[in-house]
Amino acid sequence: MGGGLSPETAELRPGPGIRWIAGPSSDHDRLRPWRAGVGPAVVLPALSGSHTPTEPALRDLALISWNTNVGGGDLPRLLTDLRAGRLTGGDSVTNFVLLLQEVYRADADVPRGAATRPRRIAQSPEHGRRSDIVDVARAQGLHLFYVPSMSNGWTDGDALAEDRGNAILSTLPLSDYTAIELPFEGQRRVAASATIRVRDAAGRVTSLRTVSVHLDNRSAFDRVLHSFGSGRARQAESLAANLLRDSSAHTPTVLAGDLNTWAPAPWERAVAILRMHFPAGNLTRGPTYAGPPMGVGRTLDYMMFRLPVIDRDPRRHAGPGNGTASDAVSFAPPVSVRLDDARGSDHFPLLARLQLIDAP
Repeated sequence: MGGGLSPETAELRPGPGIRWIAGPSSDHDRLRPWRAGVGPAVVLPALSGSHTPTEPALRDLALISWNTNVGGGDLPRLLTDLRAGRLTGGDSVTNFVLLLQEVYRADADVPRGAATRPRRIAQSPEHGRRSDIVDVARAQGLHLFYVPSMSNGWTDGDALAEDRGNAILSTLPLSDYTAIELPFEGQRRVAASATIRVRDAAGRVTSLRTVSVHLDNRSAFDRVLHSFGSGRARQAESLAANLLRDSSAHTPTVLAGDLNTWAPAPWERAVAILRMHFPAGNLTRGPTYAGPPMGVGRTLDYMMFRLPVIDRDPRRHAGPGNGTASDAVSFAPPVSVRLDDARGSDHFPLLARLQLIDAP
């Protein structure tokens, strides 16, 4: 996978081995100044010997989606609780993938010059210092794919400049790094996608694509009515189309993130659009926003899946829109649950566990 850029993506800073899918050419002029405010994407392999074997049994895999409020959420504590089994009824977790939104990175590679800079988000969390996603990955010995979407505003004095965006944090090696720039609505948004490989008890190996996404909560002033749902629907349609055009369109996939679906349900088509293509799993039960009172009670965060389902009769394949799958391999229906502790963020995390069912 190369990092070559077309003329319309000339301002993108790809980082090593990352495939970039640029936003619509009609949005290029709006996206350009936002691109100028971010550093390169980050691919960080875990320290040698600090992670599990390359292809573990899938039944050991936990998935979490969380908007961390730009480092305000206590990510190290979440990881400690997950590993210790405090999030899974006492069942300790060895293998996991975190799909994160609104993480940040402070680095000398982040530009300090002129660019579109949104309002800075830098909470003073009760648990101590904010969690820089690169620092967390290194300290925890995890694989990381971080894709910045925008600057994190202006920093004071000699402090390092910051950008913020989406990330995938994993005990398992990541590959097929892809950054998907969404249509511009209110801010620049870039989904992060990467693939892991897992095996079943019989030794059969399969790939699982993971996607972390964050849609806009409102559109720009000149299209303000799109804030009520049509802007997010446009972003969801573009994301789904790009994922389906990808050569790995039939790969089992988990898509998760903050869809910012704050408007009344009839106006919010983004969830329905994504569910058409990622139909497995349950819709989120209960509100996921834990911030200021104006947004309390809103369900903004979702986990969706496209997984191979194979009938017990190996001659028949079943399942909606699941594409090809390895022989005699299927997944148990995934169930995502909301965790009850926001851990300093303004969103509650979602947790799901994937299990693989062996055919007789």
